[in-house]
Amino acid sequence: MRSYQIYWITEEFAHYFYGREQNFFQLFFESSCGESEQQKIIEKQIQYITNRFFVSQVRELLSEALSARSWFNIQNDHFFRIELPDNKGRAELFADEQCLYLKASGSYESEAIFFHSLKKMKAYLFAVDFKRKNYGWLEPIKKEILFR
Repeated sequence: MRSYQIYWITEEFAHYFYGREQNFFQLFFESSCGESEQQKIIEKQIQYITNRFFVSQVRELLSEALSARSWFNIQNDHFFRIELPDNKGRAELFADEQCLYLKASGSYESEAIFFHSLKKMKAYLFAVDFKRKNYGWLEPIKKEILFR
């Protein structure tokens, strides 16, 4: 099973750390496995560089994008499920204010559907898969090129 945590990075830090996403991965990884006074500092850093999710906004966005699909359902205000036909793939998304938790199995299509829908937030969303050490933006950041 593939597991992701999705964070909403503030615009300032998304642009500042563009190309150095390893720093985000390291910070989130340390927050997931540490237990100490340093853990409190890491949590404060994460709170400083991330925006909080409005669960109602996530629910509205996913409902608008996917509610017409028979394989999508909303379990409660925080929990969303995709079960593709013929056991092709399955994904579950749990929405929390701090981050979104996505678990998927089978075809990558089920998680891609969630990723594609979340892109419509027009936010700097950064996904982390600690088990496979994968990470990246749901939508690449567009860098402005200024000519002088």
